[in-house]
Amino acid sequence: MLSRRLSLRGSIRGHLNQKTVDLALLGVCLLGLIIFAIHGPYGDGDIRVYHKYAVEFWAGKHAFHSLPIEYPPLSLLIFTLAVLPPIHDYATIFAIWMGAAFLGGYFAFIRFSSRHNATLYAVYLLLGATAALLGRYDIVPALLSVGAVWAASRRRFGIAYLLIAIGVSLKLYPLVLLPILMIEHRRFLVTHDRPWKRPVALGMLFTGGLLVASFGIAILLTGWDALNPFYYAATRPLQVESFGATLLWFGSAFGFPAITEHGWHSYNLVGPLDGGIMTLLSFTGLAGLGWVYWRFWLGRFDLARAFLAAICVMLLTSKVFSPQYLIWLLPLVVEVEGIDILWLLICVCTTLIYPVEYVNDHIFGTVGPLPYSNTMLGTIAVRNLVLIAATLRVLLPGRSPIRSEAPEPALQEGSLSISGD
Repeated sequence: MLSRRLSLRGSIRGHLNQKTVDLALLGVCLLGLIIFAIHGPYGDGDIRVYHKYAVEFWAGKHAFHSLPIEYPPLSLLIFTLAVLPPIHDYATIFAIWMGAAFLGGYFAFIRFSSRHNATLYAVYLLLGATAALLGRYDIVPALLSVGAVWAASRRRFGIAYLLIAIGVSLKLYPLVLLPILMIEHRRFLVTHDRPWKRPVALGMLFTGGLLVASFGIAILLTGWDALNPFYYAATRPLQVESFGATLLWFGSAFGFPAITEHGWHSYNLVGPLDGGIMTLLSFTGLAGLGWVYWRFWLGRFDLARAFLAAICVMLLTSKVFSPQYLIWLLPLVVEVEGIDILWLLICVCTTLIYPVEYVNDHIFGTVGPLPYSNTMLGTIAVRNLVLIAATLRVLLPGRSPIRSEAPEPALQEGSLSISGD
């Protein structure tokens, strides 16, 4: 009996010691990002924008009537973190908040996935989002999306819809995940011989209603200028890291010029082929998303894979692929692919692009023609081609239907809420 107690005590002590070591290592990594990335020459650029939006909304000349141009209105809740507490070094304050979100995701992986996946989560994000992890707020919607996977896999559909709704209201992109969640909800209810139309419709209306409400309140505050994020997104050119810009660069080898440009808070490529490329990508994106939804309807994907596939398709066919967008993918990559050479290569290339190539090419603060080097554009092309390969592998996992390994709890009598409990 005594030996058993000593063994148990030693096991607990060893577990706590390992947990302490892990947290210490993560703390050192985050501190390094704050010192060398956030307080580097260009690391706090977006935080300055966030801080400006927050100050203008809460205490500016047009207080409560000044909203972000390129972000959904609810993003102001995140931007406000840059002034809480209201001290001079707002960049560090915001980075600490995002570091807390990152650590929250680490513990969430331990709780809802596995300790192994929590380690992979940290490795992927620290490797692939080195300069963007603490200087952007994309970690928040990314964790909301993977949280929706965990909630739906445990048949807590009400929580899953809520997480997607908040994510959409912060960053818009999780909207492409809503049809997948609705299909999963329907499948569960049909499997248990329950009516599905009303619960699934309620989930869709809840998500859409929160988005409409957030923009509706914004319209009451600022008028139709509240819809600027949609106009902003529609009129942007091809951002230099997008796959469309890579196609434009390839076209320059055949006599179609690719001209550098800075605008819309990003570094871009424009040229005579850009209109055709954007149209092609739009149709490809719609077709790709339709393929994902259809394959998921047939049961060829599990939920996490369908989420990952939809976001991969969206990013590859989008006009913009900023470095922080990789954060949207990586928590889902952990759940679907685990440790994988293609995704590690994507992470390495993304960090080489930003900040390494951006700094080496002296792009920040450049006035006039931007000095993109062939090394930078080539690295972007390699990253995008590898991402295509990784996406095809996600889209074509095999012929046999993929079933969730998580046990499905029985649906209780009288419970017809959108949660599915």
